[in-house]
Amino acid sequence: MSDTVKKLAVEELTEIYRTHMKKDFPSDELKPLSHITRSMEAGFGFSLGIYDGEKLAGYAVFILCQEAKCALLDYFAILHERRGKGMGHRAFSLFAAYFEENLPEVEGLYIESERVSAAEDAKQRLTRQRRIAFYLSCGCEMTALRSVLFGVDYSVLYKPFGEKGQEPSQGALDTLYRKMFKPEHYALFVSLGTMEE
Repeated sequence: MSDTVKKLAVEELTEIYRTHMKKDFPSDELKPLSHITRSMEAGFGFSLGIYDGEKLAGYAVFILCQEAKCALLDYFAILHERRGKGMGHRAFSLFAAYFEENLPEVEGLYIESERVSAAEDAKQRLTRQRRIAFYLSCGCEMTALRSVLFGVDYSVLYKPFGEKGQEPSQGALDTLYRKMFKPEHYALFVSLGTMEE
C-alpha cells in the first residue's frame, strides 16, 4: 500500500486552505488561515498531508498539547474525488503511526463532532450520525464530554494511542482549549461540560 502521511510546511497548508478547505468546511466552522498558520509557527499546531503515492488524497490539522499529553484533530478531510474508497479509515491508522513515531508522549487524540441532538433537521441529523459512526469505526470512542465553541455544539470523541491508556478527561481538553484560544475568546466563546449538563 502506497498511502503515506507527510508533515506540511506553512506554505503547503496555505495552498490546501485556499484550494480545498474553503470548499470542504462551512464558513462558520473554518478558522481564518492566519489563526492556523500562527499555531503552526508557534510550534503547537501542525498539519499532515495524506498521500496516495505522490498525489495528495487528504489532509489533517492538529493542535498539540504536550502538557496534557494529548492532541486535537482540528480539521480532517479526504479530497472529494478520493472519498468512498477507504482512505479515511487508512488515514486514521497513518495518524496513529505518525504520533507513535514522532510524538510518542501523546497518549490520545480528541475529536469534536457536531452533536446529533442539536441538529436543525433530519438531513443534518443523518449527516452528523454518519460522521460519528465513521469516527467510531476508526477506533475512536464517544466520551461524556461536550463542548460549545463559538456557538457550535459538539460531542467529543477520543482516540487512544498505543497501550498508554490515558483516559479522556475534561481537564486535559480544557488545557488544550486554553492553548488554542486567547483568554478573552476563551471566556466569551468556550464552554466545556458533560452531556448531562
